[in-house]
Order: sequence, then C-alpha cells, then structure tokens
Amino acid sequence: MDRTKFIPTNGLKLMKKSTTLDMPRFLGAAKCLLDIIPDGIIITEPSGRIAYANESAARLLERSTSELVGLDTKEINKSGWEGISKVFKDGLPQHGVRTTVNGKLFIAGRLPLKLNNRIEAVVSFFQGMFAYDQYALELESYKYMAKLLDAIMESSYDGLWITDREGMIVKLNKAAERLTGCTAQDVLGRNVTELVERGFVDESVTGEVLKRKTTVTMVQKTKADKIVLATGSPIFDSSGNIDVIIINDRDITELNRMRHELEESKALVDLYRQELFDVQLKDLDSDFFLCKSRIMETVYEAAARSARFETTVLLTGESGVGKGLLAKLIHRKSGRSQGPFIRVDCGAIVETLFESELFGHERGAFTGAGPRGKLGLLDMANGGTLFLDEIAEVPLAQQVKLLRFLDEKSLVRVGGSEVRTVDTRVIAATNKDLEEEVHKRRFRKDLFYRFNVVSLRIPPLRERQEDILGLITFFMNKMSKKHGLHKRLDRDALDALLHYRYPGNVRELENMVESMMIMSQMDTITVKDLHSNVREALPLPDVTDEGEAPDLPGLVDRIAGETVLRAVEKYGSQQQAALHLGIHQSTVSRKLKKLRNLSEQ
Repeated sequence: MDRTKFIPTNGLKLMKKSTTLDMPRFLGAAKCLLDIIPDGIIITEPSGRIAYANESAARLLERSTSELVGLDTKEINKSGWEGISKVFKDGLPQHGVRTTVNGKLFIAGRLPLKLNNRIEAVVSFFQGMFAYDQYALELESYKYMAKLLDAIMESSYDGLWITDREGMIVKLNKAAERLTGCTAQDVLGRNVTELVERGFVDESVTGEVLKRKTTVTMVQKTKADKIVLATGSPIFDSSGNIDVIIINDRDITELNRMRHELEESKALVDLYRQELFDVQLKDLDSDFFLCKSRIMETVYEAAARSARFETTVLLTGESGVGKGLLAKLIHRKSGRSQGPFIRVDCGAIVETLFESELFGHERGAFTGAGPRGKLGLLDMANGGTLFLDEIAEVPLAQQVKLLRFLDEKSLVRVGGSEVRTVDTRVIAATNKDLEEEVHKRRFRKDLFYRFNVVSLRIPPLRERQEDILGLITFFMNKMSKKHGLHKRLDRDALDALLHYRYPGNVRELENMVESMMIMSQMDTITVKDLHSNVREALPLPDVTDEGEAPDLPGLVDRIAGETVLRAVEKYGSQQQAALHLGIHQSTVSRKLKKLRNLSEQ
C-alpha cells in the first residue's frame, strides 16, 4: 500500500496515487492505533457491511470484533444505518447523534472516508453515556418542563397560584395579578396571610386548605374590585402531607355580566317571537288579540300551527273561555279560509233529529220531512270547516256514523242510498272530560281517539288574570260602538272587576260589561253599578267611626303590587315579568317596593 496521509477536513481524506482503497492493507496499518482509542470505532462500507470494529466498539456493544466484522449494520442498529446512509448520500459529517443499541444510550459521530472525492467508507465513533451525561439530560428535561408549566399557566384566563406547605407563594400567572391587583414582585416569596393583610384579598383560601387538608372553594373580593371564585386544591407527598397547593381564581364578576347579557338576549328573543306572532296574526280580526298573557300566546301559536294541517282538532276548556273564537282562528289560518265556517251546538239539537241535521235527508225520508229533502250541516261545510261545539252531547247512537265520516269523508243521507263524498274539516270542542265520559260509557273510545289527534286546552280566566284588564277595555269599546255609550270606570269598580274570579270566564265578563254600561245612570261606573257577586270579590275597608275615608291609593298600590308579584313568581324574574305585563322593569321594581312597605305597616 502506498503511503497514506490523513488530513482532518470534513472527513477523513486519503491522498494517494491509486484510484482504489486497498482496505486490508490500510486497516492492518491502522489497527494498532485504533485499538488503543477508548471510543468505539466502526468502519462501514457502502453496502452496509462492517469492515472494521475496534476493541472498544466490541466492549461497548458486548460482542467480539470477529462477530462484528462482516455483519450488516442494520442487524445491529437500523436507525444507525439510516444515518450512515445519509452520510454516503450527502457527504456531510454528523456529530452528537444520540442512538440506542440493546437498550444502551450512545453519543455517536460519523465521518465520510473519501478517496479522490469519492466516499469509500463511513467511520462511526461512539461512546457510552456516563452518569453526568444523564444528569445533563435530566436538567434539560427539567428546564423544558418548567418552561412548559409557565406557558400553560400564562395561557389560562383564570388566575393560578402555587404555594408551598407553609403557605409561601412560589408562582402565579398574569391573570392572578390582574384579578387581585398585585404584581409578582409584590407577593413572590411571601406568605398568603400578607395578601389578606395588605388588602389584595379579603380571605385566604390557602389557609382553609391547610386547616381542612381538602379542596376548598370560597368567594373572594379583591383589591382590583373583582369578585372571584377561588378553589384551593392540595397536592400530597408520599407521606400523605400537603406538599403544594394549587389555587384557581375565576372571575365571577364577568360571569355575572355574561348571565345578564344572556337574560337580555332571551328577553329579546321573546320580544322578536312576540313580534313575529303579531305579524302572523295581523290579518285577523281584533277579537283574536284580546288575550296577551304568555299562556294564551302559547295556545294561539299552537292553534295557528295546527291550522296548516288537515287534521281534526279537539278544543277543551270550561264554558265561556273562547273555544269558538279559537276554532275561527284555526279556520282563518287554514287553507280553507275562503270556505264556509259552520258552527253546530250539539247540545241544542234534539236527539231524534241529530242524524238528519248533521247528514241531511232525502224527501219523504220520515214523517214531517220536507218535500225537497234537506242539506245536512256536513254538506253545508263542504270545502270549509265544521265546528262541533260540545261534542260530548252527540247521541251515542250517532257517534258511530260520525266516526265513519271522519275516517272515510263520505256520508249517506237519511232515507237515501247514494254515498256522497264531502270535503269538510272537523273541529270539536267540549267543556267536559272526554276520558271520564269514555269510562262512563257515554262517549265512544274510538271516536275520542279520532278527535284527540291535536288537543288544545284553553285555560280559564282565573288562571290568566293579566288578561282581564285588556278584556275589560276591549268590551267597553265594543259596547260603546254598539250602544252609542261613552262611559268610564272609577278606581274602586275597576279593582272589584280585577279581583273577581269569573266562573263564567270571558263570556261572563263580556255580559257583565254590557250590563253595567247599560244600567249605569252616570257617565262614571261605580261599585254600585256592579253585580253583587263582583262587589263581594274585593272587600273594601269600612269608614271609621270618625268618618275617616278609606285609603284607596294604598289599596290600589297593594293590588298592583300583588299582581306584579304573581307575574314575577310565574316568569322567574322582574325583567321577564315586565316584558309580559307590557311595562318597564323599573315600574315592576317600584310596585314591589310599595307592596313591601305596605306589608310592613
């Protein structure tokens, strides 16, 4: 082998005249030198075959040199071969590469062995990780974890604190500084008791955690004028003693603001919903707007929704609540609004004539029948709506035929044989409990189920007292136009009307308003003009022996306050009550305050 000179450039470069490396002669000359080096050295050919391994490499890899020479590098360290292949490809040396062989960690370097600018082999030298290297890695890991902890704490919108077992503050984030009005420089290394003494917080959650040795949550007021929900959680060591305490501060002042905004948003939704409902019903008569209570709006909305579908509807409620009015609403909002609306009072038809009235009859069908026959109510409602009021009064014998019509939309007149198809929608109403009528065998179960597809209950007037004032105003205006009368109610009469229970519901109220407007001899209607039942509804204070007048303003304030109080209890908040009563929230608050003052007197 010609003389070879090693030059420490980017790799080991052999300068000689020949163009190929005589590897055996080169290795023989260098073996003595390489074997005394403490680092492991392996020379790898382009094929991956190990051409040489020194004694240190054999010792570190726990193999003999004879076992290593000739092995494929991939058999020892697959990832190491990937790095060596990269050196063959790009010719760049590698330094400080961490690699693992048989569970042992090594630091390796790789240098290309060049001849005439051609890489003939790669020299890998490596050494094991000693104890101080492990410590250095652990230190780097601790630094990384500390940096990660800082990033996590600063990313939190909540205030975060860390204290030791003595209550000394060791760490806090920027959010904690913002919520308490302190700075890290003010509090780091100080005891949490100093936070209370200096007024940064009014109570120490850390002190409570140290006392109870469990998680503690409390509300704190801070120097920054914030209300925070502070939660202290202890972390225990292996002996069961508190090691550190983690405190989380949440700004509930902000949460309260968000809650108020949410309530306002809900109120706006209700307002928009009401406006949308008003738009949907704007084409109807003013009669449909008599009741503005939330419960009646729900009934109206359900009725308007069911009107779009060709199905039977059952209206239930006490006598006089307005079932007929609701049936008209359904008809007006349906696709049959241009057709007839025929109302049938089932209780007013004689049982023996019910079939001929409902289905019609041919001429000469029975004694007394007209010479031309008669068109039935179902025929008259063809293309429109038939409203069967008080459906519970339909004779049991005729319920089968009515059920057949509902199922088949066809009928046969009394005395006839021709089957006639009639396009009529049926709405039924009753003031009785139909299920109870079924149990008493006075109403067919199958007919009940056929009618009970969509069931709407209209509440009595006593369950929606906020509607009474609007109804009184409406009926007085109606009677003024009807009779040419222009009268007004005094305060006592209005109070009595507002407190009356109205067993006859809306119908009773309408008749009562008409009666008092006609019978009153003066332009102002007083308590004397009301029916005796109404006068008894509101016990008026007696005049004292000294002739002292009753406290009418105080009485009115009490009535108004009680009405507002019921609305607040019903809708859950003053804001919602004000929205449904049609008044401002400040008015609600003022009425309630007057009521409290009157109750304390």
